[in-house]
Amino acid sequence: MKNLNADFEYTINRYRSYHHLSGLDGLRAIAIIGITLFHMFPDTVPGGYMGVNLFFVLTGFLLAYSTGREWVAGRFSLINYYVKRIKRIYPSLILMLLVSTGVLYFYAPDVIAAVRPEIQSILLGYNNWWQLDQHTDYFTRIANASPFTHLWFMGIELQWYALWPVVMLICAAVSSILGQRTGADVLVVAGLISAGIMPVMFADGVDITRLYYGTDTRLFALLLGAAMGLVKVYSIQKPSNRSGSNAIGYCLFTILLGITIASYVYLDGQNSLVYQGAMAIMSVVFCLMVGLVIDNGMQLGQILDNPLLQWIGKRSYGIFLWQYPVIFFFSHMGWDKLEYCYVLEPLLICVLTIWSDAVSETITSLRIPYSWQGLAKAKCAVFLLVTLVGCSIAAFGFKGVAESAAAKTDVISELQTRLQREAEEQEAANKAAYEQAKKQQMAQIDLRGIICIGDSVMLGSSSAIRSALPGCYIDAAVSRYVGDGVEIAKQLAEQGKLGNVVVVSLGTNGPIAGAPRYEEQTQALLKILGPERQIFWVNVYGPHLKWQNTNNEYIARMAKEHANIHVVNWYGLISQHPEWLVKDGIHPNDVGVAQYAKLLRDQISETLAEQQLSTMGYKGKN
Repeated sequence: MKNLNADFEYTINRYRSYHHLSGLDGLRAIAIIGITLFHMFPDTVPGGYMGVNLFFVLTGFLLAYSTGREWVAGRFSLINYYVKRIKRIYPSLILMLLVSTGVLYFYAPDVIAAVRPEIQSILLGYNNWWQLDQHTDYFTRIANASPFTHLWFMGIELQWYALWPVVMLICAAVSSILGQRTGADVLVVAGLISAGIMPVMFADGVDITRLYYGTDTRLFALLLGAAMGLVKVYSIQKPSNRSGSNAIGYCLFTILLGITIASYVYLDGQNSLVYQGAMAIMSVVFCLMVGLVIDNGMQLGQILDNPLLQWIGKRSYGIFLWQYPVIFFFSHMGWDKLEYCYVLEPLLICVLTIWSDAVSETITSLRIPYSWQGLAKAKCAVFLLVTLVGCSIAAFGFKGVAESAAAKTDVISELQTRLQREAEEQEAANKAAYEQAKKQQMAQIDLRGIICIGDSVMLGSSSAIRSALPGCYIDAAVSRYVGDGVEIAKQLAEQGKLGNVVVVSLGTNGPIAGAPRYEEQTQALLKILGPERQIFWVNVYGPHLKWQNTNNEYIARMAKEHANIHVVNWYGLISQHPEWLVKDGIHPNDVGVAQYAKLLRDQISETLAEQQLSTMGYKGKN
């Protein structure tokens, strides 16, 4: 491997003068703008997460290009490689984690009550798999809302950094035998195989979270970017005059940029097309954009290297690190409702990024990046003062991590015990309840034969509901959202089990309105239930759920628009009695389940009584 052939020597001489690649900061800026808009406005820019794929392509390209040049020149050092990665990644990452945890230590201690295993997974580079493990368990997903959710991305990046020297060695070995660019061909083939994993797993019905977070299902963007990086190592171009082909290149880049913006706006993460090939296609689009930008015969790089995009691109790592903790904290404190929230959030993100970049530079270079001379004294003094405050907060963050539990076992075990017991009783009781309900017919006000479709809030209350509504049929389960309710209602209708009164308690586990796809599912459920049945929809209580107000407003609007839909105001009752809830702030405790069942009975009885009186000529209280 040490003997370089004549082609290698020629390549070395060519790239020594043309190693700088313009425009990549601009592409980073395009990526981080999409991601930031997605985090701030998920309903308006639902496809901004595609910026992650652009980052993956750029990571694969730059890592292969920089290390490939060192390898060809015989200067690659494995120790230096890992030292560079550590110095680039960890100072800012650790600072963000400790400062964020320190702030939450004072303002939201419950959020960091079990943060230690999460931070461990982030620092050791397996956070994407850790998050997948949390998501497969309903109880830990509910209990572990986190300001560090976005760092699944760092898990895949760190895994790729660790793996790349081995991959590069394989590519170098193949290239030495079969030719310079064969190693890049191997990466392309591996990337295509990886790209095929996602649609195959999607067809098998795998949870899309697994597809989105999995290293194996996201590796293709890194592999394709790395293939381009190796090709660039052996094909450094000198600037040339190609006005005709350049015009075509500019037009192509404009089209690709338009496709990127369109994907940010329209390519919703719930769209099945994303996992059936659209994500892979967008990675190819990003590869083409990189290829056009690094073409020395064009000036796209200089165009993208304008001061604004270059500033954003150079600080894209810090912006990515800080944005989700800032957005999470604003939401947790209720500041996301402030008039200037969407100005304050990006401003704070940028300030924190500038500061953490300066601290990182101080740590890695062992010198303060601001001089103590002339007008720079003020800047240096501000930096030192902010750093002193930041380090103090970080110290409390370290204290919070050290004191945190391994898991929120108190919340989780309490919920698991209750819901598991109720689920077992529910299965046996439903069979008896349905047989009993078939033999009964409603006369005047008859509360028997009511059908209840709900989520874990209803499941935890099912024993109390059966006592309050004898003969009811309950179908409730954890993690259920309105889309699942459509299927349950359809099955019950086909089996002839739907009675004249249906109770619906769906909306805790996701939106039922606010976007066309959610409202379509809600309307599909109402269509199955029909206009003749009396529908009692329990509204939602969960202060930290972003969709709480949207769902409740939509339920109220449905009740105004449909005479057969009635609101069961669980939110109005439980918001006045938080002591009726377990520690997660959503599920009722022993007192709460009794009140939940009583509310159902009272609401149904009163409404049906008013309707009965109305048929007899009496006017209602309205």
